[in-house]
Amino acid sequence: MLSTFILMSAATASAAEVTDLPPQWRGDISIDYLATVVPDSLTESENTVGERRATDHDLTYSARFGFTDYLAMELALPQQASSRIAFKKMNRLVYDPIMETGTMVGTGDDADSETSGSGSGGLWLRAMATPLSESTFSARGDQITWLMGLGYQFADSTSLWNSADSGGAGPASPAFEFTSFWSTKNRMTEPYLGVVWTHRFSTDVDVNNRLITVKDPSRLDITAGLEILLLEDESWADNLGTELALDLHATFGHRSWGDGVSGVELANALSISKFASVTQGETNNLWGGADIRWRIVRYVDWTVSTEIGGPFGRRLEHPYAVASDPDGKLGWRLGTSLTFRMRDPLFDKR
Repeated sequence: MLSTFILMSAATASAAEVTDLPPQWRGDISIDYLATVVPDSLTESENTVGERRATDHDLTYSARFGFTDYLAMELALPQQASSRIAFKKMNRLVYDPIMETGTMVGTGDDADSETSGSGSGGLWLRAMATPLSESTFSARGDQITWLMGLGYQFADSTSLWNSADSGGAGPASPAFEFTSFWSTKNRMTEPYLGVVWTHRFSTDVDVNNRLITVKDPSRLDITAGLEILLLEDESWADNLGTELALDLHATFGHRSWGDGVSGVELANALSISKFASVTQGETNNLWGGADIRWRIVRYVDWTVSTEIGGPFGRRLEHPYAVASDPDGKLGWRLGTSLTFRMRDPLFDKR
């Protein structure tokens, strides 16, 4: 979802936000904040063995520059201001000699605990283009704006998996990203559809002075939305203009399996697996939400966003039959974005 959130933080006057690029020789600078809270239960053999709550506070600093009216580059630096997984009402994890693995069923209470960390993530480098555009190619009669992008995120040495000894946060693995969004204008509304595929590669992290191979989950997110123009006044602030828009959207995502470090996302792992590489199960997720975007003047956009939903649950570590389960709980997100749009009219005289 973070890639989609970044795409939605751009600015436009004639296309939906998700498919806009800055004009030639101009750009956008954005600061995004996103809080995500996902509560769930831990289950084993249909028994509830603990409660878990993941809380993340993320910042993203991004700059986008247009080389032509239909080609742009973007640099985005994510920062995990705070990332915490709190465990409560936990059963103890003990070794089961019959099953030759760990179990949390009928083992008695254990102390509350948490995993936390923070730090900057790997830098994203993206190239974006609009081969179809309702505004740039209006003369040839385009009725659809199509934005496609390719991105690469560099590996991060201070990731979530380093939380075992150094308090990192976020994914460690480098990633390749493919983005494709389509939008069309229909009177006062602009429906859109988008796909973001993020493929992550294996990398090594240093845990207790030992290199562990991890591979964060890859993911595929499909988003459908509708942007509704609520207010538009071109005469506002000495003809600098203003507009107010509502964005309603839903995202279905698939998260693949991944290899992480034991004892980070599942508390109190046994010594036989502690700090070793373990495989996590795959899962799906569903989020629905709304954004309010106010173009204060031609050069500044302010967006407030909210979502509810969450993942469907997954096995946390392959040595143990313990899985996360939504158990009727809903996660939520709350974010805000401030975008400064470089649109000096002097460039129009080129």
